[in-house]
Amino acid sequence: MLKRKEAVFMALRTLIVVAIAIIIVFVIIILVSDEPMEAIRQFITGPLSTRRRMGNVVEAMIPLTFTGLAACIMFQAKQFSLIGDGAFFTGAMTAAVFTLNTKLPAGLHSMAAILLSGIAGAVCGVLPGYLKAKWNTNEFVVSMMFNSILVYFGVFVLLNIIRDPNSGFLASHIIPETAKLGKLAEKTNIHFGLIISLVMTFFVYAFLYKTKWGFSIRMVGINPRFSKHSGINTFIVVLMCQVLGGFVAGMGGSVELLGMYDRFQWQDTPGFGFDGMTVAILAGNNPALVPIGALFLAYIRVGTDVMARTSNVPNEAIYIIQGIVMILITANAFLSNWRHRIVVSSAKKIEEDGGAHESVV
Repeated sequence: MLKRKEAVFMALRTLIVVAIAIIIVFVIIILVSDEPMEAIRQFITGPLSTRRRMGNVVEAMIPLTFTGLAACIMFQAKQFSLIGDGAFFTGAMTAAVFTLNTKLPAGLHSMAAILLSGIAGAVCGVLPGYLKAKWNTNEFVVSMMFNSILVYFGVFVLLNIIRDPNSGFLASHIIPETAKLGKLAEKTNIHFGLIISLVMTFFVYAFLYKTKWGFSIRMVGINPRFSKHSGINTFIVVLMCQVLGGFVAGMGGSVELLGMYDRFQWQDTPGFGFDGMTVAILAGNNPALVPIGALFLAYIRVGTDVMARTSNVPNEAIYIIQGIVMILITANAFLSNWRHRIVVSSAKKIEEDGGAHESVV
């Protein structure tokens, strides 16, 4: 009963936080826009106004799902790492190099590229994971600095290995058609990566909640000292969660490239790593809810883009929403009195019912 009430509380808390963030954005729109009601209308209904825009929402949801899952794995062990951003970039670059230098049948070509990109992303997570596990270094700082190295390495590869000198701009040769992910809906760019992202959601959820290793990751996140004394190898767990997070993010980078682009042309990370953190926070670190969080963030992102094109409100409003959501959800004191009353009332009911064995944390 207590766990059920706790889950309901967290869901309501998240909804309240999102509502507060959106209300603040609406107030800003009213203050800065010449036609605030029209701007707000475009923000709310714009993503649903055309088939193409609805497709844009689903297209934006796919990479957010991958990086959200990566962040979930790391957050479960209380690892606040940005390596998903660099792994996503590296995964896309790896997919480009692989597909441009190999010839395989359609389907097999893309699946091999995605798997290899996941491995490349996993390698990206080794350094910050090892330094955190070995010397307790700050994984956020290490991953952020390491991302810069990964970007410069990727640009080096683009300039010197896969660049197409006849393209007219800095980009790789055209990705072979055998490696491209097929479309799922006409007149949109929704691609097969949507199915892959949902399959990965299932596997990540099953790993975290149905396996011994997933249990170890969650226990280390709850109490690393107790976990160590109870026999859990915390060094391996900390390293593993960042490697697995990098693997999922690396897969996401290749899926985004092979589903949405004809060439690799990124000269910086696309920023999906930070967005993935927002998605994981919205999902309460529950992989099963990541696609919903990704869909919500994609929806308001498309909404702000539509609003920016039809009014004088810039699309940076999305960052205000993300920032407020991250601040309030991660603030333990926010609505803590309400949570305390729920715990106390549940404990009293358990005591009145007599002999219940449910522990109250």
